[in-house]
Amino acid sequence: MKTTIRSIVIASLVAVASLSQTVIAQTGRPATKVDVPFAFDYGTQHFAPGVYTVSMEMNRDILTVSNGNRTVWALMQAGHDPTAQQSASYVVFRQYGDRYFLAEFSPAHWHIHATVSESAAERRAARDFAANHLAPGRVELAALSNAGGQASSK
Repeated sequence: MKTTIRSIVIASLVAVASLSQTVIAQTGRPATKVDVPFAFDYGTQHFAPGVYTVSMEMNRDILTVSNGNRTVWALMQAGHDPTAQQSASYVVFRQYGDRYFLAEFSPAHWHIHATVSESAAERRAARDFAANHLAPGRVELAALSNAGGQASSK
C-alpha cells in the first residue's frame, strides 16, 4: 500500500514539474527594450544613455540590464498581482538631482512588477536628499514599440 501511494505521489510530482517547464518554455521570460535618454546607475554599474534590454530571471529574483556590449545583473523583488496586467511595458528610475537609479520594471502582459534593490550609492543619494528636505523624482519610460522603434505612450 505504501509503495502504491509513493508511486502515485512521485508520478504526480513528475507531472507537475513537466507542466511547469512547459509553461515556462511557452511564456519565456519577461523582457523589454527601452531607450534611456540619460545616464543611470544600476547596482554598482554606471550606464550611458542608450537602448537597453531589461529582463527578469523569474526563478532567481534577478533583473538583467543589457546594451549588447555588456550585461549586468542585480537583485530585485518581484510581486505577483493576478488582477494587474498592463498593455505596455515600462521602466522606472528614481532621480536625485542629475543622478538616476533604475528602480522598477513592469513587463506588459505579465501579472508581475519588479522592484530593484537599492544600491549603496542610491542610499547615499537618498540620505543627502532627505537631509536637504528633498524627495526623489520618478521618471517612467515606456518600452519601445515593435513598429518603428518609437516609445509607446503610457
